[in-house]
Amino acid sequence: MQIRPVRREDSQAVAEIYRYYVEESSFTFEEVPPTTEEMAERIQAISKDFPYYVACNDHGQVLAYAYAHAFHERSAYRFSAEISIYSQVNKSEKGLGTALYQTVERDLKTQGIKTILALVTADNQVSINFHKKNGYQIVGHLHQVGYKFDQWLDTVYLEKHI
Repeated sequence: MQIRPVRREDSQAVAEIYRYYVEESSFTFEEVPPTTEEMAERIQAISKDFPYYVACNDHGQVLAYAYAHAFHERSAYRFSAEISIYSQVNKSEKGLGTALYQTVERDLKTQGIKTILALVTADNQVSINFHKKNGYQIVGHLHQVGYKFDQWLDTVYLEKHI
């Protein structure tokens, strides 16, 4: 397994991984999957200021990705970032997510970020457990803030100080 900074040519693989979560899960509140070109634009916009990494197998295939971005546009939030991770369904290796997060968190700390937030759909217990295992604590629960697949969805805020 190799963890490396994302490249423009990873856009298709990243978009394909994300497409599953958009179309088949409530784990993202996005309802229309971005095209490869739209994903390339997102990657470029995010990675110019924040860490964005992919994890690849020995053949160079992207298995997962994690990135951070500004938590909020207001200047007083400049020491906080939001983190996200997505992996190929049923293809991730043990420890892959933790290794990706540690890499992103290391870069965030170097940038002077003090607080990392993760917004997780409340019914995504696997992600909540993953974040807790990696030092995040639940600090908030927003009720019925999303509507997808004909159901109201809650969001849990998790936080980690670095």
